Amino acid sequence: MNKTNLHIETSDGYVLKATEFLPDTKNGIGVIINGATGVLRVYYQAFAEFLCDNGFTVLTYDYRGIGDSREAKDHAPVPTMLHWGQRDMDAVFRDFQTRHPELTIKGMGHSIGGQLLGVMPDNNRYHSFLGIASQHIHWKNWPMKDRPLVAAFFFGVLPLFYKLTGGLPHWVLGSEYLPKHVARDWSRFGRKKAWIADEQGKPLRDGFHGYEGKMRLVGMSDDKRFAPPSCVSRLAAMYKKAAPEVHILEPKQLGMKSIDHFGFFQKKMNKDAWEECAQWLTSS
Repeated sequence: MNKTNLHIETSDGYVLKATEFLPDTKNGIGVIINGATGVLRVYYQAFAEFLCDNGFTVLTYDYRGIGDSREAKDHAPVPTMLHWGQRDMDAVFRDFQTRHPELTIKGMGHSIGGQLLGVMPDNNRYHSFLGIASQHIHWKNWPMKDRPLVAAFFFGVLPLFYKLTGGLPHWVLGSEYLPKHVARDWSRFGRKKAWIADEQGKPLRDGFHGYEGKMRLVGMSDDKRFAPPSCVSRLAAMYKKAAPEVHILEPKQLGMKSIDHFGFFQKKMNKDAWEECAQWLTSS
């Protein structure tokens, strides 16, 4: 396996830092991992290495405004969550495809990475897509008993921090610092019925309804805070043509105490689940 750090330029002035994992023997499939909100690419390294050992060519990267992807030209716009999907995912795909025209490219998305596929231009360039703990984050999609806490986060915590401090400090959730307009988008996507919408509030649905690739959404039964099964199923309904298969993992069935929202990509994860994902990516 050969690991290489890359710089990927976006059309609007950002330089995204990425890491590519090249296998000794390629299986003809490339996988781009689109991360969760405020989660850096290094978090996915163990899983990327596992896929690479199985013949996949894998790319991880940091979205604009977080981690190593803070370099931008003077004319570059402020980073937003919407731009992560519309511009960063597009730039990363184009760069990967240009360098590896021989590969069939498949996507993975963790949390927001599976939602933003719906706003990525020409998302059918992905042959298939695997979402891990990806969900529809409108607050009313949570079970009734959990809605007060979720509403407090989207209506209170996020607006409070991005208005008063200019972003979301890393210590609030234990993730990377989120720039102001990224946190603002996250808040409005969770608060408003329109969910993922443009700046004027118009719902963005073409990419959700138009994606035709094979799709699987994996949720965790013990993910209560960020992506409960109800939110995973609601996201599946948005990808109308893809008609995603929804698979909910039970920690006890995997011999684990918990998986939650962030456990799937950790080294302690039961490798049977990783093997199953590798098989799905191979056959999809």
